[in-house]
Amino acid sequence: MEEQIDFIKEAGKKNTTDVSPFSRTMISKTLDQLELADHALVLEIGFKSREYLPFLFKKATGISYYGNHISETLVVAASSAPALKINGGTAQFSHAKEDGKLDFGNNFFDGCFTVNTIYFWKDPVSHLKEIYRVLRIGEKLSLSFIDKKNGAELPWTQADFNFYDINEVKTFFKKAGFVNIEVRQMTEEVTGQDGKGMIRPFINVVGKR
Repeated sequence: MEEQIDFIKEAGKKNTTDVSPFSRTMISKTLDQLELADHALVLEIGFKSREYLPFLFKKATGISYYGNHISETLVVAASSAPALKINGGTAQFSHAKEDGKLDFGNNFFDGCFTVNTIYFWKDPVSHLKEIYRVLRIGEKLSLSFIDKKNGAELPWTQADFNFYDINEVKTFFKKAGFVNIEVRQMTEEVTGQDGKGMIRPFINVVGKR
């Protein structure tokens, strides 16, 4: 069965009144690549939690967020929590299908993002084609992952993880129809098992419909 996993831990506890800790995380940096406008409809594949939605809603006015996840338990928990009222943003959650099919019409979303999910997709091209279908023309998918050379050595990875290198993921994007593909090597601040802060590299790939 397909899984989603949360690899993101908020970095340390140091903060200022001007900079949110989320500005340093994999999720926030993935979101930044979408350059969202007011009243954008945004899809997240494999949402992790609701706690970073305030960061998203502050990016523009009236954002409509749609979180999709394979775990029905997570969807029920997120849906039953109190509504977030920030900058006119709204959030709703839905149960994902294992084959990646999405219950949305063509040309529906103004952006899509996903973090640390590609390892569990049985057919990455099929999943990406479905995301391509629901994006409006000219809009972007921002996908982030830990690449093969770094991911295979992580102590918490399991036998059913499929790690990829940059060229493999770029090929998946091209086969799905995405154009203007951009690759960025980024880092995030995380807390290690010893409780100390550390810098972890990851890859962000953005493609346009």
